[in-house]
Amino acid sequence: MSSSGLSPELLKKAQDELNEDPNTRQQKLDELREMFKRRPDIKFRTDDAFLLRYLRVRKFNVERAFKTLVHYYEVRNEYKDMFTDLTPSAVRQQLEDQVHLILPGRDSKGRQIVILRPGNWNPKSYSMIPLFKAGLMYMEVMCEDEETQINGITMIGDYSGMTKEHIKHINPLNVRKMMDTLQNAMPIRLKEIHYINQPKFFDVIFSIFRPFLSEKLVKRLHFHGDEYGTLHEYIGSALLPSEYGGALQNVTNREWIDKLLAKEDDIIENNKYGFPKSVDALGGQKGGVDPTGGLVGSFKKLDV
Repeated sequence: MSSSGLSPELLKKAQDELNEDPNTRQQKLDELREMFKRRPDIKFRTDDAFLLRYLRVRKFNVERAFKTLVHYYEVRNEYKDMFTDLTPSAVRQQLEDQVHLILPGRDSKGRQIVILRPGNWNPKSYSMIPLFKAGLMYMEVMCEDEETQINGITMIGDYSGMTKEHIKHINPLNVRKMMDTLQNAMPIRLKEIHYINQPKFFDVIFSIFRPFLSEKLVKRLHFHGDEYGTLHEYIGSALLPSEYGGALQNVTNREWIDKLLAKEDDIIENNKYGFPKSVDALGGQKGGVDPTGGLVGSFKKLDV
């Protein structure tokens, strides 16, 4: 496996924080695959590289990894508006608007740094849904990197340029779906979220999101306003663009846009897994009892 190529430092971190043991890694992968028999209604991906993401995000607890993977396919089946036509080419405008900016460097703890800039979104042109699709596919690609799987992601939310027009397009139902997917279905370790340049009406925005945030994630939130000095205490200025008091000049997301567009075929292939398009293909009915412990399509709270 590619994991044999992990640096000694990264391997130690995986052992200490994620309970990863190179000697039992393959055994855990086999145990996870064996659990797929519980859900014959789902077509699972079975490759080691994909499944390892779920073991890591759930600290090699095979049962919890399985529940998260099942929920990954459940949200794709239930949230049709967010997962239909999920391809990079379908959200090219949103990619070019560069609401998402993935920085070239990593923070002091090896985390990928992602900046969200909703002020770049013109709500009169399109809704939140295609933006969520773009962000989701970026995360899928980031999750392929083992360093990111182990170290996680640091996120910065830059709210400059955001207006009350944006708020009109942020509704609790969509926010609930988004947060359920990000917190409970994606194999990503979201370690810190930093808010900067919050407008006066930020409390209105945050009040929509707050009910759907896990308590663990709430403890990882940091609010800086326009004081970049406190942001630099967490993320060194050498890693940040100049507009945030950093050293980087003329930073764009061009490299990641091109990287995601080049993944078109891979993403289309990944979309073929999960629940069949027609329930008749399995001779069963949609919904019913979920052997993982809940109802298919229900919102489940899993620790992140």
